[in-house]
Parts: sequence; structure tokens; C-alpha cells
Amino acid sequence: MSLLMVKYLKIAFQAAIFCIAAFSYAQNAPLNKFEKLVNEKKVLESSLALSKINKNSLDPAEIAKYNYLKANYYLLENKDNLAFSHYIISKQQYKKLDSLDKVAQINIDVVSLLVSIEKNEINHEVYLNEYLDYARKKNNPTYLSQAYMQIGKSLYVSNTQTALDYFKKALSENLKTNDEVYTARIYQNIGATYASDNINKLDSALYVYEKALRIYKQKNLTEYIFYIYTNKGVAYSKKKDYNKAFDFFFKADSITLGAFSTKKKIALYGYIADTYEKKGDYKNALIYMNRLNAYKEILNENEQKKAIKEIDTKYKTQEKEIENLNLKNKLQTNRIIVYSIVGLLLVTLTIGILALKNISKKKKIAEQEKQIETQKLEKTLKEQELHDIDLILESQEKERQQIANELHDDLGSMLATLKLNFQNLKRNENSAKSEINLYEKTDDLIEEAYQKVRNISHLKNLGVVGSQGLLVAVKKMAEKMSVLERLKINVIPFGLTERLDNQTEVSLFRMIQELCTNIIKHSGAKEVNIYLTQHNPKEINIIIEDNGTGFDPKKTTQNAGIGLKSIEKKVEQMGGTFTIDSILTKGTTIIIDLPL
Repeated sequence: MSLLMVKYLKIAFQAAIFCIAAFSYAQNAPLNKFEKLVNEKKVLESSLALSKINKNSLDPAEIAKYNYLKANYYLLENKDNLAFSHYIISKQQYKKLDSLDKVAQINIDVVSLLVSIEKNEINHEVYLNEYLDYARKKNNPTYLSQAYMQIGKSLYVSNTQTALDYFKKALSENLKTNDEVYTARIYQNIGATYASDNINKLDSALYVYEKALRIYKQKNLTEYIFYIYTNKGVAYSKKKDYNKAFDFFFKADSITLGAFSTKKKIALYGYIADTYEKKGDYKNALIYMNRLNAYKEILNENEQKKAIKEIDTKYKTQEKEIENLNLKNKLQTNRIIVYSIVGLLLVTLTIGILALKNISKKKKIAEQEKQIETQKLEKTLKEQELHDIDLILESQEKERQQIANELHDDLGSMLATLKLNFQNLKRNENSAKSEINLYEKTDDLIEEAYQKVRNISHLKNLGVVGSQGLLVAVKKMAEKMSVLERLKINVIPFGLTERLDNQTEVSLFRMIQELCTNIIKHSGAKEVNIYLTQHNPKEINIIIEDNGTGFDPKKTTQNAGIGLKSIEKKVEQMGGTFTIDSILTKGTTIIIDLPL
């Protein structure tokens, strides 16, 4: 065979490969486009792309993917029954293909769908247990975090405290993946659990909501920000701080929403109407109930149009594309109307808010002028008090150091010399036997004193905190303080992988030790959790929570009150914040946030 013939055969072979690749791409293009539009939550465009897919041209793997994408599409259409049906079909097809990762993903999707349906009669635990077994087998932090998250959501109503424990497990696993967005979603669910009627720790809820909000703002995730503003509004409404509640509700209302916007508006306006009713403003409560009902009517109208479109799709295949385009134009017109109504509402709300702010500004100016002098005096007294505390701590450390040095360098050497002299006297053959006995007794006493002095001096600059670090010290303290069947102290670290500054570690250890001592003395708790969290090198968070009797922070006993006040002042001096959230009979949570 000539070189020219070989060259022609090579060109022909490459051309054949190119044609096969081009044909394959052309066949898969509609399915890929459908996947892209579903992931972007573009309902109308997804419907049009779905009509162009030739199912007969797909291989088994593409058929499984097609049914999975179709399930996600039906979720966007609010047709949960069809979504569930296609999830099950896709799961069976992926099982035949031995694509276990895909099967696991469908299981968690099914669990999420079933948990979100009110009064659901299908048992979701079968799918959840199957997913959890696979996650544990793979030892995959992402899978485990998602599993614990869904378990927490499923237990939220029936067992709130257990749900909270699973959300914290999800957070612990997710910290291994550095998925900040999922971390924020877990914080959001923890906050909702704290704000529930069963736990009702509203300050803790607002604290974790703020953590989630910082991440959402950094990632510019406006729809998630909508949820946080709404949840914070609900929390402040429960605290009866209605002005702050409305501030957050109106912030949420000002966000432009994408998919499921109608359902979100219905929920938001329901919360606003309920808050106005609590406040006794029945006029505004009625206004927002009317807006809520208007959105419900819009939702029903959209559902009817979707049902009509589905019937037309079955019986008018040839005219499907034309009908979809007409439907798209109608929906766009409705969307413009809805956006116009929302725009008018926002303008009205903005004008009202500005008017209220102008009135309140004048009152605040007068109040602020009165508070300025008081704040200056309080600041001066506070700074002096913190300075005094520092001087006390510093003098205590210097005194310990001086005592240790004197024991070691002065008294220790003196006793050693005295011992040596007695031993020399003992060797003198001219000494009487009784004197030898006396020398022996004296020598023994000097030896015992010398050993005690050495032991005391060797304690200089030692201790668990100084030698092994904060985390080890806290764990050893928890082990010593725990009493079988009476008190259990758990230490749960997150991200604390490096040593802190020695003075900071000592200060934090003394605070934790003092707080645990107070719990033992006053709370009657059976279990204590100590969370040591360092998300980044510049911040450490400590949460100490117990299931004791709780207390009113304004009515603490004298000894406990002095201890808490001293810790609070020390934390403030170090530039941090100290928060107490306690309710009688429901336990206590103390939060320390400290910059490093």
C-alpha cells in the first residue's frame, strides 16, 4: 500500500469520527438544552425544549437522565405527583445501569419532595435510610450532611430538639467540604428550629440567621436572602418587636424573585398580616390579607393554564410548538401585570416607610442628645473598671511567678545546703550515737521539705492550658466535672486546629471553667454541650448550653451574678460579645464571640 493511500485512509477515518461525534451532539442537543433550562428554573422555555426531544433516539443512560430532568421540571410546575412518579422511574433505570451515585441523588430528592408536602401519607424513611446507608458506606461528608439535614427537617415538627441535633451533625460534616452556601442553609434551619414554639430561643435564632445572611450576601443569593429576611421578621414578631419585624418583612418584599415567587409572596403576606393583627392594627392586617388572597387567585389561574397546556400537549402534538409560544406570550403579559402591581405596592410601601422615618427621626434626635452625656459617663466608668480587672489579673500572675522563683532559687538552694551539712556531720566518727540518731531524723525532715519545695517550684509556668492548649484543657476539665448518670459534659470542636495566643487560651479556659462551675452549682442540668468553633483565623465562637432549670438574667443570685458580670466585662475588654439566652425550666445558652 502506497503512502498516498495510507494518507487518504487516515483522512477518511478522521472524517468518519467527526461525523459520528457531530451526529451524537445533534442527537443530544435537545436533551442538554432541556437540562440547562430546568437547572436555571425557566419553566416556559423548559416546556418548549421538552417538546423537541425525540425519546426514541435516546440510549438507556439518556432515558434515565430524561426522566430525572422531567421530574425536576414537574417540580417547577408544582405537579408533585408527576415529579414523584418520574423520580421512581428514573431510579429504577439508573439501578439497572448500576449508577449508584445517581440512585442516591434521587433518594435524597424524593425525601426532600415528600418532607415538603403537607399531610403526606407516603413513608419517606425508606428512601432516607437507603440514602443514609449509602452515604455511610461511601463516608462522603456531602452525602452525610444532606442526609442529616433531611432527617432534621423531617423531625422539625414532631421532635424539635432531636431535629436541632441532626442539623448540628449536618453542619459538622459540611464543614469538611467548605461548601459555604450549604453551611448557610443549615444555619437557616438551625435558626428556624431555635425560633420554634417548642424551643423559643429567639436570640439564638437571630444570631445564626445573621451568620447565614452574611454568606448569602457575599454570594449574592437574593432568593435565599428573601428567606432570611422573612424568618428574622417572624422572630422579631414573636419577640413583640413589631417595628423591627416590619423592617425585615418589607426588605423581603422588595427583593425581585424568580421561581415560585407567588408562593413566597403568599407566605410573606400571611406573616405581615398576622403581625399587624398582633399589634392591633386591623386595618393594615386586612390590607395584607386581601393581597394574600389576590396572589392565591393568581396561583390558581396559573395552575389552570398549566392543566390546559398539559391536555393540549397530549392531543395536539402537531400544534404543540405554536400553542407553547402563545401560552408564553400570555404568561409574559400576566407577569408584566403582576410586576406592575408589585411595583406599585413597593412604591406605596416606600413612601409610607419614608414618612414614618421622618417622624421618628425628630423624636430620636431629642432622645439621643439626652443619652450622649449618660453614655460618656458610663463609658468612662466601664473603661476604668476593665482596667482594674486587668491589673488584678496581671498582679496575680506576677505574684505566682515570684513565689515560684523564690521557692526554687532561694529556699530550695538553702535546704539543699543544709542537707549537705547534716550529711557531713553524720560522717564524723567522734559524734555520739544519740547525736547520729538526731541527725538522721533531721536529715529525713530536710529531705521531705526539699522534695516538696522542688514539686511546688516545678509547677512554675506549667498547667494543661499552657502546655497542651485550650481544647485539651477543656476536654480534661469536662472529663473531671462529668459525673456518671448525673452530669455529662460534651465538648464539640469545629475547625480549632491550631494553638491560640497563650494569654487568650488562659482567659478563655478560665471563662469556660467559671461558667461550668455555675452550671453545676445552680442549674441542676443533666447534660452540658460546649461548642468551640473557629471558622476562620480571625474569629472564635464559644457556645455553652445546658438543659437545666434556666434563670432570669435580671434576677441572678449574688455570687453567680458577680461571676457572669466579670466574664462579660472581660469579653468586652477583649473586643468580643457576650450573650445570655435563658428561659426558666428550658435551660440556658451562653454565646461568646471573640475576634482573634
